[in-house]
Amino acid sequence: MTNPLFRKVDCLSIPVPDLEAALAFYSGDLGHELIWRSSNAAGLKLPGSNAELVLHTEARAMETDLAVDSVPEASRGSFQLEGRSSRARSRSR
Repeated sequence: MTNPLFRKVDCLSIPVPDLEAALAFYSGDLGHELIWRSSNAAGLKLPGSNAELVLHTEARAMETDLAVDSVPEASRGSFQLEGRSSRARSRSR
């Protein structure tokens, strides 16, 4: 039996048309704590984990970032996800 490639959800990135309105909803109405903010994005805490919701106004689709033990090892091979070939990639903060 092999070890699972994905270790945890790191981030759920959600495109929004209006960052202020999205923050009012996700933080004000739903209660997620704001942990960082830039001019076009904001990170909100997901309780019970170190994963976060990232609200952004960039022209890109919703995205889920998954953590792996080793990006170099994970990127050596490709895998199938939702019918399309994907590759692991590194994200630095």
